[in-house]
Amino acid sequence: MIFGYLLLLVALTISAVAAFYSIAGLTAIFAAAFWPIVIMGTVLEFGKIISTVWLHKYWDRAAVQFKLYLIPAICILMLITSMGIFGFLSKAHLDQAVPAGDISAQVQIFDDKIKTERDNIEVARRALKQMDSQVDAKLARTDDDQGAERAVQIRRSQAKERTKLQNEITAAQKKISLLQEQRAPIASQARKVEAEVGPIKYIAALVYGDNPDAGLLERAVRWVIILIVFVFDPLALVLILAADQTFEWHRPRKPLSIYQEQEQHPGWKQQWIPTTEDPWHDIEPLTGKQLDKIKERSGVDQDKNTSDIRRIFSDGPDTSEFINMEKPPVPTSNVDPDEWLNERHERSEEVEPWHPTELAYRY
Repeated sequence: MIFGYLLLLVALTISAVAAFYSIAGLTAIFAAAFWPIVIMGTVLEFGKIISTVWLHKYWDRAAVQFKLYLIPAICILMLITSMGIFGFLSKAHLDQAVPAGDISAQVQIFDDKIKTERDNIEVARRALKQMDSQVDAKLARTDDDQGAERAVQIRRSQAKERTKLQNEITAAQKKISLLQEQRAPIASQARKVEAEVGPIKYIAALVYGDNPDAGLLERAVRWVIILIVFVFDPLALVLILAADQTFEWHRPRKPLSIYQEQEQHPGWKQQWIPTTEDPWHDIEPLTGKQLDKIKERSGVDQDKNTSDIRRIFSDGPDTSEFINMEKPPVPTSNVDPDEWLNERHERSEEVEPWHPTELAYRY
């Protein structure tokens, strides 16, 4: 029984959590009617559990009309609960994904700015390199002092441009340093978010291969949610039914009277089996005089044998086993048959069914 109570506790806990997730998901879908959705989801959850247990308990006795309605109704309620759970888990994933997307966007903005500044530095360096190549080309074409003088003049003419380019490079480098400092805390938050969604990445990599993109990650999340939904509410209902069946197995059986037993088993035949608990078990059989009196009262000729008694009850229960019993429930020799039969008639609710010899005398 302890396991049965534990099973019931687990089943009700899973059912309560499933109901909470479902109601939270439905309120997210129908946000304009929060409390009506909460009340509706609660009563429907109780109705689903009660309907399932009732249908399982009284399946053999329930009318076909009840079965035709309750089975689809329970399936639809399970589907609604599953939809609510799916909505709740999807919303939880989106609540995590949206901040992660914002952080990633901020990091991307800083990365773009840094890339722009690096491109500016690269352009300035290429311009300086071109100026240097002009001077080098002038020096390469001449070996006299005039060529060297012209190269110096060219370099002097480029001085302002060179200074400007050097200043641009220096400013770009300072700006890159500043952007990297601003990017660092945001990048740290992005790494934390990536660590939180790391298991999903591993699942997506296991299914779709290495380096899955954002679309594959979202698909993996949907499949995980579907698997959770598939086992959540059905498991709760099955465990509730299992707990009810466990209690049914361990419930003590109340002994039924002979008449209730006959009602539950219409084909059952009355059989009187003497036991030590039978109050008439140790009573001695009737004397010949008493048997003659019983036969006389029943209209049976005293010279006929006991087969006539069987013939009298041919339309009733099979009494062949009772006639030849060594110790039937009959009075002792010092008891008047009339008084004994009256007493037995008054105690008919407490003792075994009437013995054929009693019936013969009674009728």
